[in-house]
Amino acid sequence: MYNFFVADEPQVPAWQTTPPRDPKAIATLAKAFADSHGDIRSTLRVLFLSDFFKEARFARIKSPAEMVVGLMRLAGGFEFPGPGIGNLAKNSTYMGQELLNPASVEGWHTGVEWINSGTLMKRINFAASLLGDTSRPGMRAIVDRLKAQGDQSPEGFVDGCLDLIGPLDVQPEVRQRLLDHASEGGTLRWGIAHEAETSQKRVGEMLQMIASLREFQYC
Repeated sequence: MYNFFVADEPQVPAWQTTPPRDPKAIATLAKAFADSHGDIRSTLRVLFLSDFFKEARFARIKSPAEMVVGLMRLAGGFEFPGPGIGNLAKNSTYMGQELLNPASVEGWHTGVEWINSGTLMKRINFAASLLGDTSRPGMRAIVDRLKAQGDQSPEGFVDGCLDLIGPLDVQPEVRQRLLDHASEGGTLRWGIAHEAETSQKRVGEMLQMIASLREFQYC
């Protein structure tokens, strides 16, 4: 439960060589489970009310299933099954998690083991393909919310995208790289048709860049 809801932890069989990072939290959940005679609802109540749950943010690498489903929900347009939905579902497998078919009885190893040179590129490419498509309902909603704020400086543009896609907190040097890219296009303008079209394209490009960030891989 801790590994699924709070933060990446070594798998239990590995504890002999790699101890858990937060043994106090694990002990709290174990006691709640034992005291409730195995009642999952009671154990989850303790977990969700705990400080270690409330304070956890960007402490877990998204599993492939979380990545795919989260992006589909964010982009929108997948509320009902349609042509191509089966191929979209395969992206979880390409990222290392074949649904309903774990590698062993232990389940999937999580955390940094989700990431390698191949799966990382699959993650980024899949995210970019959806986030860069500003015709999708979710992406259109982000564009509309930015547009409603009027013309924006590069700083406002970057911070607005980070806020609407997360919100995401990024390192100052990462924000500066995004800002350098945004500054090349100048102020985000929506006043006339061709400016609005250019700005919409820039929003899609910025969201694609954000999808490649380390912070985007965490939840």
